[in-house]
Amino acid sequence: MLDRFRSLIIGLSLIVIVGLLSVYFIVQMGGGEDIFGGREGSLPVVDFSTLDYSPDDNGYLMCPPDACGAAVADRISPTFPVDAGQLRQLFADFADGNPTIDTFRFDLVESQFDFTERLPGQTFPAVVTVKVIRIDAYTSTAAFYSRQPVGKSGKADHTDRVNRWLRVLLDATGAPST
Repeated sequence: MLDRFRSLIIGLSLIVIVGLLSVYFIVQMGGGEDIFGGREGSLPVVDFSTLDYSPDDNGYLMCPPDACGAAVADRISPTFPVDAGQLRQLFADFADGNPTIDTFRFDLVESQFDFTERLPGQTFPAVVTVKVIRIDAYTSTAAFYSRQPVGKSGKADHTDRVNRWLRVLLDATGAPST
């Protein structure tokens, strides 16, 4: 009786192991999207002109005057002494050179980009949406919106993130610190 029970447990264990290995290999070969979902996720496009945001929200919005519609920004965006194309390139270089940042969406027509940043120790990434805005041929500005759609984060986390990104851009463009 004990031998039969032991054989049954071993047989069931082998079936479970083979099943788990099959799922593992299916996912590794890229066929697991139906089971676990895709890597891209579904992140809606941010429209800064209609964004519903107030400083009490758990995120951080830095926007130039009149660019964010009814949203009340946490801070006014500085002006950069470079054209919009060069500022876009600085964002791309910053994201490419930083291992914690991935480009999620890159829309050159609208000059709007979504980046995900996962710092060490964070389970879920934060999302930073940036829109480069041309002022004239020699100056530009940008709207930043940092938030974490999944997981817990505080306003201070998003403030630190935007300020860190801003320092890098101000140093790269030679703009005075604000």
